[in-house]
Amino acid sequence: MPYNTFTHALVRVPTPNMGKGITTQQLGAPDFELALTQHAAYCEALRWCGLKVTLLSGDEAYPDGCFVEDAAVIYGDLVVITQPGARSRRGETVAIQQAFSHQPVVQMQDDEFLDGGDVLFCADRVLIGLSQRTNWQGASVLKNALQDYDASLRVDFVNVGGVLHLKTGITELTPGVIIQSPDFETDYIFDFADVYVVPEAEKHGGHVLPLNDAVLIHAGSPIVRDLAHRYYLRVIEIPLSEFEKMDGGVTCLSLRYAFSGA
Repeated sequence: MPYNTFTHALVRVPTPNMGKGITTQQLGAPDFELALTQHAAYCEALRWCGLKVTLLSGDEAYPDGCFVEDAAVIYGDLVVITQPGARSRRGETVAIQQAFSHQPVVQMQDDEFLDGGDVLFCADRVLIGLSQRTNWQGASVLKNALQDYDASLRVDFVNVGGVLHLKTGITELTPGVIIQSPDFETDYIFDFADVYVVPEAEKHGGHVLPLNDAVLIHAGSPIVRDLAHRYYLRVIEIPLSEFEKMDGGVTCLSLRYAFSGA
C-alpha cells in the first residue's frame, strides 16, 4: 500500500477533565480552552493534507480519550481494536469500534494489551514496541493479524525504555530517516535508517507525522523543522503544548486510514 497515504482521519474532542488523564510529564495541568484551540488547529491541518475528518464527541469518563490512536491500529482495510495497557483507558475502545462498525475487526482480549502509540509503520517494516502499555501477547496478536492480512509485511518487536510509547521515542520522517528522542532507550538496531537524535529542548519535536505530501511537526522545533524541509515542501507546525503535558503528540490525536470502499 502507498507509504503514509490517507484519505480519512478519526479524531475525538478533548474533555474539560483531560488533566485527570495519565501522564509521565512534569509540565503542569493543561489549559482546556487552549487545548481546544490547538485541537481545532490540528484537525484543520489534517484537512489541509487532504483528509476528511470525522470528529467524535468526548466522554469525561475517559479523560485520555482524545488520544484515539491508542485504541486501534489500522492497515489497509484491517482494523485491530486494541486493549490499552492502562485499565482506566480500556472503555475508550467502545466508541472507536462503533465508529468502524462497517469494517471487519480483530479485537484483543484477556491478557493481550497494546496501545496504538507503540506501533510505527515504516517504509519497509512495522515496529511494535514492548513497553509499559504493550505486552508480548498483545504485540503477537497484532503481528499475526497484520501478516494474515499482508504476508509480505516484516513485523519486528522493539523493547522500549525511557519513554511511554515507541512513538514517544521514535518516528519516521521519511523512508530511511528516523527522528529519535534523547530519552529513548532500546536494544533494537536501526540499521535500515539514518537516526537523528534531537536535543532535550526539542524532544517533543521528535514526534512527527508524515501525511500524503506533507509532514506535521510540533511547533517550536527548529532543528526538526529544518530537517523536515530537506524532504518536504509542506512542513506544518502545530502548537500542541497542552497535549505534550499529557504525553500527547501529532500521531496519537488521530487515526488515519484509506479504506478501499471509502
